[in-house]
Amino acid sequence: MKLLTEKQRWVLEGINRFGVITSTQLINYLEGDISSVSIYATKKVLVNLGFIAEEKIGYHRLLYVRPRGVHFLDSDLTPFSRVNYKQLEHQLSLNDCLLAFKRIAQKKSIDFDFMTERQLRSKYINDNFSASDRKDAQKINKVADRIPDGIVWESGRKIALEVELTRKSSKRYITKLARYKDEIFNGQYDMVRYVCQNKKVQNTVGKYAKEGGFSSSMLQLNLIEGVLDHAKQK
Repeated sequence: MKLLTEKQRWVLEGINRFGVITSTQLINYLEGDISSVSIYATKKVLVNLGFIAEEKIGYHRLLYVRPRGVHFLDSDLTPFSRVNYKQLEHQLSLNDCLLAFKRIAQKKSIDFDFMTERQLRSKYINDNFSASDRKDAQKINKVADRIPDGIVWESGRKIALEVELTRKSSKRYITKLARYKDEIFNGQYDMVRYVCQNKKVQNTVGKYAKEGGFSSSMLQLNLIEGVLDHAKQK
């Protein structure tokens, strides 16, 4: 007897893919495959099995995968131990953007896929870290500087995605944009897409990208609000 049905497993795999996701985001992610009623019923099963945890924060029902859920799936993603509340707003904004680009692509009938930050982080660690490296907090903390917030593929184009909620230091922009420029020239990405919280952040990214020699084909600047509004349009 299987512990989970196929659809229940899909729900768990979706939560594991993101690591942390709201109930609303999960419903949007699985739209067309699994009904919201089934998702809510499955959520209770997964919580009772200890595969996921649920927490109410503000208006959100937050779901996150537990190590037992990762092991049950025999997933190559790193075990998830706790929610980083300092990064939670960024994480949920990133989820919103990935799902919005997915919906926009569906409306345009173009091929689309994506990798979450959790998937990228796990791949980087699996590819580059020894067993002892995985216990080194300093090395683990530096992984975020080596990977994008996400990756999207649109009609075969591989796009590095950055969700920027606040302005960072000039040094950080110069270093990160220089790395992206090299990676684009080396064929690792076709372009980098910054999705910014407001115009000030957008203008700051644009300023350093221009100084760094980015052409219009290498960089795309969006506002989060604009992306989400576009995804909602019929």
